Amino acid sequence: MRVVILTCYPEMFPGSLGHSIIGNALENKKFSLEIINLHNFGIDKRGSVDDEPFGGGPGMVIRPDVIEKALNSIILKTHNFCKIFLTPSGQQLSQTKLNNLSKYDEMVILCGRFEGVDQRAIEILSFQEISIGDYVLSGGEIAAQVLVEGCIRLIPGVLGHPQSLLEESFSNNLLEYPHYTRPKNWEDTQGNKHEVPNVLTSGHHEKIGRWRKDKAIEKTKNLRPDLLKKGLNDE
Repeated sequence: MRVVILTCYPEMFPGSLGHSIIGNALENKKFSLEIINLHNFGIDKRGSVDDEPFGGGPGMVIRPDVIEKALNSIILKTHNFCKIFLTPSGQQLSQTKLNNLSKYDEMVILCGRFEGVDQRAIEILSFQEISIGDYVLSGGEIAAQVLVEGCIRLIPGVLGHPQSLLEESFSNNLLEYPHYTRPKNWEDTQGNKHEVPNVLTSGHHEKIGRWRKDKAIEKTKNLRPDLLKKGLNDE
């Protein structure tokens, strides 16, 4: 996958995308990351990209002509691409949405700043609006890293064990079951002892599988009952 980021702050990348599993994928060319500085397409010598909103109000709005010029500088190599604008007012990002986005060959992501982006640029230049949650950040750069990581880890060969994708939270409208590791018997600094559930050390894979499913359902029921309802509706 080719990922192109339009941003006022190119120095924020690769950020988290340059580390761990995703960083390895970037280094091994499982995906490419291109950063385009919107200020290079500014309207004056200072590289200004924004202006005051019509109708008054606080903040500044990124101009549509700046975004168009930056977008026109990108040469897309396939017809299998998407253009995304990250905004709190967009469609909520979900695992299903990530699965769909991961199938594109090219992805252009526009990171907003200041008070936002001129609506004409979003509509005329055909950006789909996506939100990573019902809250507001100072800009779209962190959100872009969230979205890209969510997509890249779904590319075959990025994760070490493909089975991990099948057992993750939200894969079947369930949260993931709890995990345990060594030490088997852990004594905390207060002197309290905590043991790993016996079934996980039994070697009985059928029982372990059943326990994990029961725990996933229990956890989902306690923390996200809406997912259980969604699963029933999907059926």
